[in-house]
Amino acid sequence: MELLQLKYFCDAAEMENFSRTAQKYQVPPSDISQSIKRLEAELSAKLFDRTANRIALNARGKAFYQKAKQALLLLDDARAEAADHEDSGELRLSIQTNRRIVMQTVRSFRQLHPKVDVLTTHQLHSDPGNYHLMIGDETLAESGFRRRKLLSEDVYLAMSRNNPLAGSEEIDADSLAAEPFISLGPGNSMHPIMLAACRRWGFEPHVAIQSDDPFYIRKCVELNLGVAVIPSVSWKGQISASIFLHKIDGFQRNTYVYWDEKKYLPAAAKVFLEMLEQAFLAEIGE
Repeated sequence: MELLQLKYFCDAAEMENFSRTAQKYQVPPSDISQSIKRLEAELSAKLFDRTANRIALNARGKAFYQKAKQALLLLDDARAEAADHEDSGELRLSIQTNRRIVMQTVRSFRQLHPKVDVLTTHQLHSDPGNYHLMIGDETLAESGFRRRKLLSEDVYLAMSRNNPLAGSEEIDADSLAAEPFISLGPGNSMHPIMLAACRRWGFEPHVAIQSDDPFYIRKCVELNLGVAVIPSVSWKGQISASIFLHKIDGFQRNTYVYWDEKKYLPAAAKVFLEMLEQAFLAEIGE
């Protein structure tokens, strides 16, 4: 039984296709098929049910897949740990919220560890298995991920100081209902918070402008194109004096950091995690 043979088997089991597995490894499909046939012969057991159009794991194959996958993950972890060093390698981050704080931490980390390559993405719904750390405000659907809270922050209603509602201690719900709303997209947690706040006030908001770019949201508010629901800490220092803020009681946004507890967390990621926690504590003055 060979390591590559197990990799072929696990990928074929996940893809349920020998041709796509062959494409991944850039080998002929016959190499995948023959390798798995040799594995089945060694085990004296068929692992796949084969039809003209597809393959699928049978009961024996499913049981073998679970153990083989665990073995490959353990080997990957062993290799990563043996070669690991906090001053070299790669750190992969998925940053869905609090980009300002996280990227400031990246800058500080890079100053201390310049030989570590930091790869970041801000794309929503990206594969969490590709990253060492994920910073976001939603609970990951995948099991096996640990999380640690970084921040609970208040949310505010933001509007131009030229808006007639600006400066009011109490916002009239009927007047607010007539305002156009500027909103981050449905993939951002501020969107459902906005909806929940408006529904508590008794109306469905008219979203006139929607964008995934926080800078664009802030600019539209400055230009008095509508009102927005925004986070208090994440956007601190980025709100101009031309914007009036009204705290929305009863609503907060939580930010967490996630990592896959089934995988080895590199030393660089552990150092970055500690720096990240300290950065968030500094933001809230604790």
